[in-house]
Amino acid sequence: MFKKLLKIVGTAFLLLLVLAACLATWSYLSASKHTKAAEPYLTKNLPEAVSWDFENLKPLLTPKALEAFETERGQKIYELFSRLGKLKSLEESKFLRSQSGVTTSTGIYDVVIFSTLGHFESGDANITTTLSVVDGSYSIQAININSDIFLE
Repeated sequence: MFKKLLKIVGTAFLLLLVLAACLATWSYLSASKHTKAAEPYLTKNLPEAVSWDFENLKPLLTPKALEAFETERGQKIYELFSRLGKLKSLEESKFLRSQSGVTTSTGIYDVVIFSTLGHFESGDANITTTLSVVDGSYSIQAININSDIFLE
């Protein structure tokens, strides 16, 4: 009886280990795929997004993000970001996570989130960029900029 219980517990534990290994492998492959595909997009377009010229940012945004940025509040926030000054350089973007799902309003979605340290005239800023993936191409769904400059 005790042997049978140990076999059941051992089998369940082994199945959990295999499941964890499969999940870790899938996560690694997904991160690699998105990093390879999105890096060139970020390298090319992130400097345009943080140039503080809204006309440069517009074509990079998803329709929903464009709608948010075109509001009075969105314009004020983008102007606030310009307190950082001109971009000096960007460090390599780091993959944070990807997320896929389905909503009733937009249907299937696939987003990838990266973090990039930017060096500006007024100081450094951490730029978190959420990219929307549609048919293998990327658009900026959200951009979050954190810097001590905004505390002054």
